[in-house]
Amino acid sequence: MNELLFADIQTIFGCYLISLVWAIVAWPFVSRVFYNLPDKGWALGRILFTLIAALVVWNLSLFGLRMNTDEGLLLVSAVMMGLSVVAYKKRMREDNADFYTSLKYIFIEEYLFIIGFFLMALVRGFAPEIRSLEKFMDYGFVRRYMMSPTLPAEDMWLAGEQINYYSFGHFWASIVIRFFRVEVSYGYNLVLALIAGLTLSTSFMVASNLIMAKEKARMIGGLVASLAVSVAGNSHAIWYFLNHLGMQGYWYADATRFIYNTIHEFPSYSFVVSDLHGHLLDLPVVLAFLMTFVAWNTKREIVFEILMGVLVGVMMMTNTWDVAVYGLLMTIYCLISLSQGKMKIIEVIRAGGVILGVAVVMTALWWWSFDPISNGIGIVQQRSPLWQMAVLWSGGIIAALLALLTRDKGKGRVVLTLVLTIFALLIIPELIYARDIYPSHPRANTMFKLTYQAFIMMGLCLGAAAGQLAGGKIQKIFLRFILAMVTGFIFISGLLFPLESFTSYYGNFTNYQGLDGEAWLSSNASDYYGAILFLRENHQGKKLVEAVGDSYTEYNAVSVFSGVPTVLGWRVHEWLWRGGYEIVGEKDEEVKLFYEGKGLAAKRAFLEKYGVGWIVVGPNERSKYVINETELLSLGSVAWKKQNVYLIKAD
Repeated sequence: MNELLFADIQTIFGCYLISLVWAIVAWPFVSRVFYNLPDKGWALGRILFTLIAALVVWNLSLFGLRMNTDEGLLLVSAVMMGLSVVAYKKRMREDNADFYTSLKYIFIEEYLFIIGFFLMALVRGFAPEIRSLEKFMDYGFVRRYMMSPTLPAEDMWLAGEQINYYSFGHFWASIVIRFFRVEVSYGYNLVLALIAGLTLSTSFMVASNLIMAKEKARMIGGLVASLAVSVAGNSHAIWYFLNHLGMQGYWYADATRFIYNTIHEFPSYSFVVSDLHGHLLDLPVVLAFLMTFVAWNTKREIVFEILMGVLVGVMMMTNTWDVAVYGLLMTIYCLISLSQGKMKIIEVIRAGGVILGVAVVMTALWWWSFDPISNGIGIVQQRSPLWQMAVLWSGGIIAALLALLTRDKGKGRVVLTLVLTIFALLIIPELIYARDIYPSHPRANTMFKLTYQAFIMMGLCLGAAAGQLAGGKIQKIFLRFILAMVTGFIFISGLLFPLESFTSYYGNFTNYQGLDGEAWLSSNASDYYGAILFLRENHQGKKLVEAVGDSYTEYNAVSVFSGVPTVLGWRVHEWLWRGGYEIVGEKDEEVKLFYEGKGLAAKRAFLEKYGVGWIVVGPNERSKYVINETELLSLGSVAWKKQNVYLIKAD
């Protein structure tokens, strides 16, 4: 274990140094754009550098160029570094005296990034498995992007069809892994660690800029927000503690499924279960957007509007719900500003036009190859009991009201906008929902995506309130003491959740297993992993056929971990992505007939139709189908076999 831990620490440190290069390369640009902020934009450097690199490679590859390769990324990086050198030389000729006043903020933000990056990576080492929940899907997307020199990439679970999902975040993850120069199975967990580091540092940056007080108070508020957004849970844990006079028997997942037939997750839970899903991949993006929005409130310069447009475009392709959320936030802000005479209608039109225009340009090629999967809006028939909403959100609502009460005039509109947006995001799922393919849980996804963002804003508000109170915004000592006690209680009670959830999920941190997310496969009872390794080296551009699986099972591991597309994978997921069951049902029946049916001519026609060169036979196939193995073997030769799994290479 000690040798494994030491080796992983070396890997983590090497990846940290690579990420530090991103921040340094981005510095002359972010410091010029965010010149009016105390840290000059340092915390945004990593996310903006990697996003710009990913967007360039993404769009050139969608245009048909073979740019999604190590060489393509190297070329893009070299250009960005060359531009950075030119910008550095220009900055050196200017007066940089104000840089030294930023060092305190830069130091704290870098420290928070290091803590988040190293701790999350090491925590994942106690349960690194890319297994359960959505991990097969997320890993499959990342691996397919790693294997696709041009885009769009082929779907690993629907041979011959492209990925039809909001998967730019997975592509960004693949770019990060290319930068890190590690195996994908390690890179998956290191990307999670990167997101944790970015969330901690950027949350600090946003909250500290919502506070109009002395430096120490701003830093206190930023640190509170950093932990409240990234680590804390909702009010469910403290309700359970008070109700049961302790945490005995507490199950952390209940905090995300408390209201019947709904989902109400938050970032800390996402880090615990570690699915690289859109809402988590987009977390640094939405925080970067909020920081840009705060800077734009102070200086309404077009460069901020352009940057917000880029970030909205990334949201659109990563977690489209966030476009609606932050479109709502901008709408509320503009209405407040218009009513207070702080903006003119022409300014609102210009800002909206620039943001939307840039977002359209950023996403145009993606939209060209994407089939929307939305099913419209429905009216809610079953609403949440008020007491259950209070259990979940009372702490966050109080935090929002505290921020409103303590806000300073200079940031008043931003704080008011956040508070009104929070309330809107909590109310909307009680009125309408976006239709999907889950009729028994009609508003689950709507509540999930909206309240996730509401929780982030609640954490920022808690930090803003803490900073304002530390800075003496409330003059009456007794009132300030009471409000500080309430703020402290909300903050501390939110930390009950990570204490229970991380120790539970990661086995009390007693068995360090390393960062390899595939290691569990090699110790499985069956030997699919050997087949996976063989296919990575010998797939020859052919597809495979394996047993069709249900969502959240361990079926279709061969296609996921080898990156070789199968005829059909997780059925319900493909049903969602394709907007209907017709194509899924058709292929499901074809795979069944291939394994069970008789007649070589029909089997050969199936292989030719889907370009299948590899036939998987193992425990999943034998469990799912009554296989005519003799007939399958006559289709080709056994190219690989071990124990109860073999691969037939079709003639």
